[in-house]
Amino acid sequence: MIRMKAIFIATLLALSNFIFAQQNPEFKEIKDYFDSQKSLLKAEFQKKYLAETNPLVKDKIKADYKDFVQKIDSVKNVAYLGALIRVKNTEDLKKVVHNSDVKIDNQEVEKPEFPNGINSLREKVAQLFYADGICCDDKELNTTLKFVVEKDGSISEITAEGETPSFNKQAEIALYLLPDKFQKPGTVNGNAVRYVFKMPIRMRLE
Repeated sequence: MIRMKAIFIATLLALSNFIFAQQNPEFKEIKDYFDSQKSLLKAEFQKKYLAETNPLVKDKIKADYKDFVQKIDSVKNVAYLGALIRVKNTEDLKKVVHNSDVKIDNQEVEKPEFPNGINSLREKVAQLFYADGICCDDKELNTTLKFVVEKDGSISEITAEGETPSFNKQAEIALYLLPDKFQKPGTVNGNAVRYVFKMPIRMRLE
């Protein structure tokens, strides 16, 4: 279990290894922009905090900073949700045009590899998961992510199937935000193939 605001548990099936350059360009652009804004905000608040001598005022500055960061994260999540729609539409169009074959898990396919094991992927996804974006009263949430590992090791066509739409969307966004890609794609007789994975995810809210 990994603690954030929630306890995140991801059970991954048939996964192993990543290298750099996976992150979807549209999601990366949004992340880079908001990360730079948070960095500027932190610098400004730090100046005010260090210049202040009154303990009560210093506490107020810390509280204001936390509030501003939460607002930035909320706005960033809205931008991610918009990007999710655009990216999925683009991928759907590509599927119609190219109609590439995808290999399902079977004995003849050598599975893609993920460096540092399943726990490494679990940690990366947990770090990118935005728990505040989930709108649900349930304490335990479940979804199953399905995605394609492309021939170059990148991830595409991410979909989540579960009973909570907001949880599904946050799980999809977390995967699109992964900064890495598979070190080795799926192969058949040594030839790279597009390969489908399923990834069940469970989250228990505190």
